[in-house]
Amino acid sequence: MFSLIPLSNNSSRKSAKLFITIVIILLLGKLITLIPVMEELELAQTFNAGEVVWFFAKLISLVVFIFFALFFIQTIPNNGGILTFFRGVAAPLNVLLIVIMGQALLWQMLAPFVDVVGRTIYNSVAIILIVGVSVWFVLRAYRYSLYIINALRNVSCILSRFISQQQVICDQCHLETPINAVFCSQCGHKMKETPCCSECGEKVLDDQNNCQNCGSKINKVIAKNDGSN
Repeated sequence: MFSLIPLSNNSSRKSAKLFITIVIILLLGKLITLIPVMEELELAQTFNAGEVVWFFAKLISLVVFIFFALFFIQTIPNNGGILTFFRGVAAPLNVLLIVIMGQALLWQMLAPFVDVVGRTIYNSVAIILIVGVSVWFVLRAYRYSLYIINALRNVSCILSRFISQQQVICDQCHLETPINAVFCSQCGHKMKETPCCSECGEKVLDDQNNCQNCGSKINKVIAKNDGSN
């Protein structure tokens, strides 16, 4: 059967079903708020019925999102690459999102009934929770950062294969050879001796006037390539 999403395991199927459930709850809640009578009905002389319905739609969606996050993390492969990094930081990242959305949602219902002192206390608790989870996220990101470094290294190795090195022509067989080669890979002929900066010893090109390493005026000295390594 044709499938847009590969659901190869139970966690994938559950996370997909929960995600669809979240979308349906939010769409249904929004549609209900568009009913004209929802704007006329008031609860506790503070909220209209549409606001209450939308609040509970978002609250239920947030609860479902918690279970979605748990199953979704299990679908991330632990292959030692960049996906391992995302798997490692997924838990604190999801908790951070839940805390931010949850405190904002709760405040919508509490705000009309809370005085200045209560507002200060609520904001202080929310900030402490958000900062605490953020520290957890940073620590997990630091712990798994090596996987990002390895992934970037692998990408640079792949890209280097498509970037041509500067070539020189062998005087004997006329084969193109990398500029830093001591001997020709085709005929074994000793390549042209490489000029170097007299100040720092960095290899330079024939048409350079200043060293790219130290900036000194080039007084070219020929490096003796004796082939011994």
